[in-house]
Amino acid sequence: MEEHVQLLADWLNGHTGGTIVIEKQELEDRDKIYFKLERVDYRDADDVIDDYLDSALILHGTGSTMNADGELVSLPLQSYEIAVSGLAFTSADETRVQAQTDRAKYTLALE
Repeated sequence: MEEHVQLLADWLNGHTGGTIVIEKQELEDRDKIYFKLERVDYRDADDVIDDYLDSALILHGTGSTMNADGELVSLPLQSYEIAVSGLAFTSADETRVQAQTDRAKYTLALE
């Protein structure tokens, strides 16, 4: 696991049991997720058969997001993936991390 990926995994593991607010900006799409974090796993792209699956941190727990009508709706799965290809931090402290990957910009903060 790359150093930045390990640092993000460590930050997340330090906040299991809490709620993480995940803001993701991908192209023109912006999502805000409230996620009650239970545990974190790592998926290495080299260890999977499907070529379309990238390396990712898999967050396990329950979450919700805001729909177009401004209502909180539950996520369909009890997990959330952060693809980590090209992961780099723009800032990090105990309560908040800002990071960028090849695909998106993320802000993760404690609720």
